[in-house]
Amino acid sequence: MVTYDVTDIHCPSWTEGWVLTTIRNLAQEFDLVVKEETTLLSKKGSIHCHLGHLKQPGLLEVTVWPRRQSVWIDMHDNRRADWNAAIIETVASRLAEEFGGRAEKRPS
Repeated sequence: MVTYDVTDIHCPSWTEGWVLTTIRNLAQEFDLVVKEETTLLSKKGSIHCHLGHLKQPGLLEVTVWPRRQSVWIDMHDNRRADWNAAIIETVASRLAEEFGGRAEKRPS
């Protein structure tokens, strides 16, 4: 799995509406679709979105946990494809820009 954390966050808003709008806009920017919007059971109050292509395999998973002021993006090994491997770092950087932080690759 590859994970990028957004650190040093200076987020303008942690509301669910703002977070979802930000993620949806980011998906559009990279010609992706939000395939799922949910919460992680282990992270109460989190916002978890699957970003992908309509007809290609692979996903990027964005999680925002306002309660902990945490943001990260994952690419799981079983959801890896050429397209998501090629853009995860760029998407992570853009995500960091939106949340007023910086993207750092988590050690494997």
